[in-house]
Amino acid sequence: MNFDKHFLTYDKYACVQKDVARDLNQFIPQIKVNTALELGCGTGIFTQHFLNKFSPRKMILNDYYDIHSFLSVPYDYFLHGNIETIELPNVEIIVSSSVFQWIEKLDALFLKLANKCQTLAFSMYIEGNLNEINQHFDLALEYKTTAEIKILLERYFCSVKVKSASYKYYFNQPINALKHLKYTGVTQVKEKSSLNKVRSFSAKVLTYKVGFFVAL
Repeated sequence: MNFDKHFLTYDKYACVQKDVARDLNQFIPQIKVNTALELGCGTGIFTQHFLNKFSPRKMILNDYYDIHSFLSVPYDYFLHGNIETIELPNVEIIVSSSVFQWIEKLDALFLKLANKCQTLAFSMYIEGNLNEINQHFDLALEYKTTAEIKILLERYFCSVKVKSASYKYYFNQPINALKHLKYTGVTQVKEKSSLNKVRSFSAKVLTYKVGFFVAL
């Protein structure tokens, strides 16, 4: 997805991202936070929830795309680049909402983050996500289970708290479900599917499966 091209319309279609951001923020225990780093901040949907709850003294934002000039949320520093390769600062807590499902080498990322923070809190899509899309378009998207992710985290963190949730979203027409996917970049239907497959898609509901994690 060319997120920088869809930045201004992203929030209109990001219903699941908004719900997940809210629930992730509620899942994080109330702690005193001086320094925080958010990975993949996007339009700042989760950022605003986090700032309202924790009021960190220093907030650092990151995104793969250089979209800092579009952000309306307050922050102290914007870190542009791929979180797997760029140097990250040391902070008390690292947070991320609806991003880590894109990471291929998740184990290596967890090791990197464990050396940069005391607490890691994030949400990501897990096994069973968007079955309506996977079955119709034969995409065979691979998502990890919460158990698999927890095992990886326990290699580098002493305590891991986990929960999972299911979200269903209903649309008036199947084409609106596909537009939602296109403009939020959840899955690459357009590039991987024929026009006939797109036209024959009949589902008016999309089911998201999400895992929430707090590692200390």
